[in-house]
Amino acid sequence: MGPTLHTSLLSFFGWVIRGSFMAGILALLVLALQFLLKNKLEARWKYLIWLPVAIRLLLPWAPESSLSLYNVLSLEAIAPGIHQKTQDPLVWKEAMRASEDAIDGERSPNPETSGTSEIPALSHESGTVQERGFWWNKIKQLGFTNGLMLVWLAGVLFLAAKTVYDHLRLKQALRAGRSIETPFLSAVFQETKQLLGINSKVRFVASERIPGPAVVGFREPAVVISPRLLVTLRKEQLQYILAHEFAHIQRRDVAVNWMIHIILILHWFNPLIWLAARKARQAQEMACDACVLDRMSPQQNRAYGQTIIHVLEHFSGSHHQPGLAGLSATHKEMKRRLIMIKQFNKKSYRLSILGLGMILALGSVTLVNAKESNAASIPQKASVQAEQDSKAAEATQDQQQPEKKKIQLDQTVAAKLQKVLKQVAGKEVKLQDVGEFSYDAVDTEFAEVESVDGQYGISFDTKDVKYITVSEKLPLDKISKKDQEMALQELKKLYPNITYAFDKEVIMYRHYDDKNAKLSDRVTYALTGKNFTVQLSNDFSQNKTDLRASKIVMEFDDANEIESQVPKTVLNQDANFKGATLREVKWDNQSNNYRFVNHHTTKKGTLVEETVIRPTLAN
Repeated sequence: MGPTLHTSLLSFFGWVIRGSFMAGILALLVLALQFLLKNKLEARWKYLIWLPVAIRLLLPWAPESSLSLYNVLSLEAIAPGIHQKTQDPLVWKEAMRASEDAIDGERSPNPETSGTSEIPALSHESGTVQERGFWWNKIKQLGFTNGLMLVWLAGVLFLAAKTVYDHLRLKQALRAGRSIETPFLSAVFQETKQLLGINSKVRFVASERIPGPAVVGFREPAVVISPRLLVTLRKEQLQYILAHEFAHIQRRDVAVNWMIHIILILHWFNPLIWLAARKARQAQEMACDACVLDRMSPQQNRAYGQTIIHVLEHFSGSHHQPGLAGLSATHKEMKRRLIMIKQFNKKSYRLSILGLGMILALGSVTLVNAKESNAASIPQKASVQAEQDSKAAEATQDQQQPEKKKIQLDQTVAAKLQKVLKQVAGKEVKLQDVGEFSYDAVDTEFAEVESVDGQYGISFDTKDVKYITVSEKLPLDKISKKDQEMALQELKKLYPNITYAFDKEVIMYRHYDDKNAKLSDRVTYALTGKNFTVQLSNDFSQNKTDLRASKIVMEFDDANEIESQVPKTVLNQDANFKGATLREVKWDNQSNNYRFVNHHTTKKGTLVEETVIRPTLAN
C-alpha cells in the first residue's frame, strides 16, 4: 500500500471513528428523549428524530460551535492517542519514513569498515533472519491505530461482499417470481395504489423465495407477497397490506434502508449504531402504519391491526436486507404498533411543533463540532450515565406486565355485563363477583367471569369493557343433525380411522357489538369430544344462518399419531395462481375450502394439530 493511498485511507478511517463516536452519543440522547416523551411524540416524529443521527454519520465536515455537545463529550479525552493519529495522518507518514530509514541503515554496509574490499555473500539463514526482522519492524511501526484500521477495513470488505451477494440473490428471486395479473387481484391492487397516490409503475409479484409482504427496489419497485399468505386474505385484508407496502414506496423507505445499511457497513464495530438502526427500522414501520391510517376511516383501525396480526401468524421472517421494506415485527414491536394503531388520531399525523422543535434542538448541538479550546477535557460520567438511562428505559418497558390473577367486579362493570348477558339468556342471570385475568396474542388484558350456576361465561377487555364475548352451555341436540353430520365429515377427512362421539354439551359463543349496544350476528359453536374440538360458525355464510366448520383441533399423546388426511394440494382457478405451488395450504375440491394446518405443543406437553378452514378469497 503506497504512502498516499494509506494516508487517504487513514484520514477516512479517522473521519469514521470521530463520526461513529459522536453519533453514538447522539443515539443515546435520542433514546433518552424517546423514553421521556414516549406518550407525547407521534409515530412519524419518533421516526424522524433519528434523522440527526444519520446526518451526523454522513457529514464530511461540520462547523465549530461553542454550543456543541462535544465540547463536553469528545473523543480526545476518551482516547487521545487515536484522536491524534486519526486527526493528523502526517504523524503516521513521518513514523513510516523514519522506519524505512532505520531499516535501510541496518541493511546498508558500513563504509568505514569495508573500505574497497568485497562484501562477503550472506548465507541463506542470515538472509532469512534479516527478512523476518524487516517485517517485524514494519509491523511494530504500524502501531495500534493502523492495526485497528486494517481490522476495520477487513470488516467493511466482508460486509460489502456479503451485501453484493445477498442483493444478487434477491434480484434472482424477484425474477423467478410470478407476476399477478388476474382481474380480481389486479383491481384491488390498482384501487389501493390510487388511494395512496402512487403514480409510478409498480409490479405485483407472488413469490415464496422473498420474505413478504414487502417492497423490493426503489427505482422500479415491486410489491411481493407469498401465495401461502395471499390465499388466506379477504379483500379488505389484502387492501390493508397493499396500502402498507405502497406507503413504503411513497415514503421511499427502500432507499432509506440502503442508506442505513451503508452506514452499518462503515460503522460495523459500533453497537450503538446497530441499536440506532434497529430502533429506526421499528419506528419506520410505525410511521408507515400511521401513513396508512391517515388515509382510512377511524372505524378501520381495529381491522387494520388485526390484519397485521394475521400476517405475522403466517410469516416469521425479517426484512433486514437493504433492498427490502415490508410489514414485519417481533412480538414486542407488535405490541407497541397495535397500541399506536388503537390510539391513532388523524390530527396527530400533521405537523408537530414538539417533534420539529426536538429535531432542530438536537441538530443545533450535535451537528456542529466542538471548539478547539474547549475540547481538551471530558467528564466520562455523562456518557456512562446516558447509557445506563437508556438501558433503564427499555427495562422499564419490559417490566410493565400486570401481576394480578383475579379481578373484583365493580358495580358499573357488573351492571353492563349483566345487561349483555340478559340479551343472551333472556332473563336475569347472576354473575360471580370475582373473575380471572387472561391475555390474548398481543397481551391485551381480558377478564373472564362465570355465572353463579356455571351455565354462562362472559369475557371482556378490562380497559374499556368494549370487546365482550358471551358463552353459554347448550345441549347437543340444539345443533341440527345435519350440522352434526357435517362436523363429523370434516373430522373424518382428517382422521378417517378414529371413532368420534360428541359430548352432551355444546358451548355457544356470541359477540357483543358495543357501538350499537346489541349482540352481533356472528355465532360460533364448539362441539367437543375425546381429544378433539370442532368449531362451527356462521361467519362465512352469506345469510348468517348456515353453519360452516371454521376450525378443528386434535390432541395426541404421541407425535407418531399425527398423520393428517388433508386432501392433496389441487389448484383452483379462483385462487388466481395457475401453476403455482401452495405449500402447507390444502384446497378441498369437495367443500370449496382452503385448509391451513399447524402443529404445536401445549404447555402441558400435549401435541396439537390445529386446522383452520377458510373459503377462497375470490368468494
